[in-house]
Amino acid sequence: MKKRVPLFSFTFLTFYVLAIVARQLPGLVRGRFSFSEGSHSLAEWVQFSGDILIYYLLALGTYLLLCWFHPRKKYLSLFVALLLVCTAAFFCALFWTRLFQDVRMSRYFQFVIIPVSAQVVFATIFYLVRYTQYKDLQQVELQLQNRQTELSLLRSQINPHFLFNHLNNIYSLVYEQNTLALPAISGLSELLRYMLYYGNERVLLTTEISYLEKYIALQQLRFEYPSMVEVTQNCGDETAQIPPFLLIPFVENAFKHGQVSIKENWLKIEITSDLHHLNFSCTNIIGTNRKDITGGIGLTNVKQRLNLLYPGLHRLEISDVDNLFVVKLQIRYGK
Repeated sequence: MKKRVPLFSFTFLTFYVLAIVARQLPGLVRGRFSFSEGSHSLAEWVQFSGDILIYYLLALGTYLLLCWFHPRKKYLSLFVALLLVCTAAFFCALFWTRLFQDVRMSRYFQFVIIPVSAQVVFATIFYLVRYTQYKDLQQVELQLQNRQTELSLLRSQINPHFLFNHLNNIYSLVYEQNTLALPAISGLSELLRYMLYYGNERVLLTTEISYLEKYIALQQLRFEYPSMVEVTQNCGDETAQIPPFLLIPFVENAFKHGQVSIKENWLKIEITSDLHHLNFSCTNIIGTNRKDITGGIGLTNVKQRLNLLYPGLHRLEISDVDNLFVVKLQIRYGK
């Protein structure tokens, strides 16, 4: 925890000013203000300033000791150090007072015990308030770090997942000596460029859509004849941003488990956006191929990312109706 000495000093002075004003409230009501009855000589002002300095150093020392020992849970050392500081402050104040007037130690002890205790209590309260704020901030930072770590892990799962799928497709084309192998490699390089150079927290929605279209084009190279895919987009806000790789898992899932057809629109994708919302839908005919025994990570991954990035600001509906697999996603991002 950082020591806030300037803030402590300002709070100390404010506290003393308020204490003095509080003592003068009866006089202020009658239009008079004075530190005490009678006149004030230069010596009295010097003595008063010295007392304030001693009390300030006592409070500051208490605060610094708390900052040093309390987080380390060295409570015995803290108690001993506070006792020594308070004793030193008491004798310094006694010596300073005897320079200006003759006082007995017993009487002075009764007089000064309350101010000394007040400085210790003030410093302790200030420290505890700061320490509570520090712990709350530390907890928030820890949650943010955990969130960033989880997001990084999720994204690190996405990139190899895409890469392995595309490499398998290209391997098949090369194995068959298909002339589409070179365009497939070129398309894969475009996808890798997006993964490497658009790894920010947010990318333009138009950039994500462009990546999605390149992904579809690369998938089409798997077939002798392009399949029937309908993509509709209407981006009313070209500055809208979303996390990268957020939409592609739904399209990948469609190509992996959908009934690809060259005679009918087996896959329909619709993307619309305005200043406040993004609406995405992906509908595909369900195929007869079995899913991988180990299952995929795409849909589970994107659900986790949505919960982290848009808690309470998104709605994801996935349904299986009349041999159609339907995904509807709405995100409220606002500005």
